Amino acid sequence: MSYTQTISSLLENIFEKSIKTSSKLLFKKNNQKNDIYQIIENLIDTKSNISRVKYAKEFFALVNHLDDQEFDDLMVNLRDQRDLNTDQLKLCIDNYIEEKSESNYIKLQKAQASKRKDLFRKLNCFDEATTFLVNLRRKILIKSSNENNYQKVENDLKTLFIDWFNKGFLVMKPIDWNTPASILEKIIKYESVHQINTWRELRDRIDSNDRRCFAFFHPAMATEPLIFVEVAFLNDIPTNINTILKEKRDLLNESELDTAVFYSISNCQRGLDGISFGNFLIKDVVTFIEKEVPTIKHFITLSPVPKFMKWIKIKDNDLYNVLSNDNSLVSFEENKTILNTYIRDYLLKSDRKDGKPNDPVSRFHLGNGASLHQINFMADTSEKSLKKGATFMINYKYDSEYIEENHEKYTRDHRVISKKNI
Repeated sequence: MSYTQTISSLLENIFEKSIKTSSKLLFKKNNQKNDIYQIIENLIDTKSNISRVKYAKEFFALVNHLDDQEFDDLMVNLRDQRDLNTDQLKLCIDNYIEEKSESNYIKLQKAQASKRKDLFRKLNCFDEATTFLVNLRRKILIKSSNENNYQKVENDLKTLFIDWFNKGFLVMKPIDWNTPASILEKIIKYESVHQINTWRELRDRIDSNDRRCFAFFHPAMATEPLIFVEVAFLNDIPTNINTILKEKRDLLNESELDTAVFYSISNCQRGLDGISFGNFLIKDVVTFIEKEVPTIKHFITLSPVPKFMKWIKIKDNDLYNVLSNDNSLVSFEENKTILNTYIRDYLLKSDRKDGKPNDPVSRFHLGNGASLHQINFMADTSEKSLKKGATFMINYKYDSEYIEENHEKYTRDHRVISKKNI
């Protein structure tokens, strides 16, 4: 890193820390706790933008200090007391059926929004508010259960996020060694597929001639990656993750590189669960690589099968117990034949009511227009893979000539497009 880049990175980190420090001071817990419900009323009633910011910050400060019971009470209040006005909605529907005027349409649109949704919109009134709302939904998702059903509250936030985080607002950025350290720390933290244990490992994945990393950001959460993908450049289709993760390897010349491998995709924000970014990210990365590295002609994944062992437990509990209790490579090797049969059943046949593939990773890639290209046994022998994927990893192929056709076939009838005799 050059002197100028080092100074720039240091200044950016100092600036970010100063923002966080000022926020902590703003959000410092009062000795006398204000009533959060009164703050909500004040926020809804005020016509002043300055007051709205003040009340919004007070709301988030208090939410951060609620105990479990107080948080549950707040969710129940938002769920039950700040719902749709059904009488008003019915009246607006009747009026619009009778006369489809512009005025009646606008009134109907307003009536379709709950008081909760109006509250969340008003809370999103200062620089860090979107981040706090995303974290609020994360907390709601964590605390929701059969006993604590806050689906109405969570869904109102989700529908707002679908609008706020649509593709038009997303910015793709390469992640490299010049990226601010605060963001690099989050890449290490959020990596959910292949753990990054050291800064050296991180640098190898993002700062080598044959490795790349790309992330989506949102202007309202500029220092928080939403999702990122790690890419390896090879001259062949990999069948084992160690081919990619090993640090000591022979670096190929750029002219020898013809295959881009997406080997890790990590969603970073639990509060944005259900908001799809990955399909856009992969397509943008493919477009970027085709322009920047013209020797790359093939785009492939090396993907885990994180739910396969759970499926085996349902289908063949005896085998599951053998593999789980022993948990050694020898045990998996001894059962290779039956595992190869099961993995094909798991990937090519559906046990779901909606007819979609059993595997969530498969649903993601096939839904993006990829095809099932190759199944690899003993592709990942880590402890995590033994417990979840029975050592298997899958190559999904992205062929630009067939992506749209594959996507249509999958969307229409959930057809698994795969290589012959896979």
